[in-house]
Amino acid sequence: MASPEEVTFGQLLYGGIAFMLLAGGGVVAFLLMYQRRLLQQQLQLRTTEGSHQQQLLVAQQELLLAVVAAQEGEREDISQELHDGIGSSLSTAKLLLHHLGKNPTPEECSRLVVLLQDVMTTAVQEVRSISHSLYPAVLARHGLAEAIQRLTDICNETGQVPVSFTLGYYQPLGLVRELVLYRICQELVANALKHAQGATYVAVRLAQEGAVLKLEVQDDGYSFLSLPLGLGSAPAYGNALCNIGVRVQLLHARLHHGPESEPGTRITIELGIAVPHP
Repeated sequence: MASPEEVTFGQLLYGGIAFMLLAGGGVVAFLLMYQRRLLQQQLQLRTTEGSHQQQLLVAQQELLLAVVAAQEGEREDISQELHDGIGSSLSTAKLLLHHLGKNPTPEECSRLVVLLQDVMTTAVQEVRSISHSLYPAVLARHGLAEAIQRLTDICNETGQVPVSFTLGYYQPLGLVRELVLYRICQELVANALKHAQGATYVAVRLAQEGAVLKLEVQDDGYSFLSLPLGLGSAPAYGNALCNIGVRVQLLHARLHHGPESEPGTRITIELGIAVPHP
């Protein structure tokens, strides 16, 4: 017969073993639940990341389609310029040459030659203008500021609304970003000259404020925007404003329109840039 001390020891031993088993089981259960919850969180995170990546992919595809559409729109505009401008000038030149081949009088011949010279001068100017719009070589050689200055000079040669350019300090951006920003400026100036009714001036400003480069185009005519222009907004004037919106997105820039209290139209592009530490 076991003594009371042996019974007590046995009870304590079995009780300790049972407690350890229960505690161990509890720990195992806790670890299994924790691992399961962790797996669920990881799965949810992966699902969220997958959804986010899918959204980014869709956004990139939409942006790519917008870029392609903008390029096609530009090609269509250039084709129209070639047809209406250079095509018309060459047709006129051909007609004048035809008249010169009919043995005109000396006076008539002199008059036709003068007209032919004027027509060919106009055609050369149109070719130069289209060539500059396709690729501004001055930008690659001298940078954004010189390219915008050349753009305003060409606009002023047409004898339409005077276009001015004010330049402040700015940090060079690199050829690709400067080319995109130049295209935005080109579109804004072209829209102001074409659609801002009653405008007496168009002003272009380029300056850097801290880590932000600002490009501003302003006119005092009747606003050519029927809708506030911003990222993702519907363009009010066709391909041109759509192209601007696409390029603003490509630069990861911001676009501001207004204020509406001012006469005319003022559009500002703000582009964040890295400022080197002294």
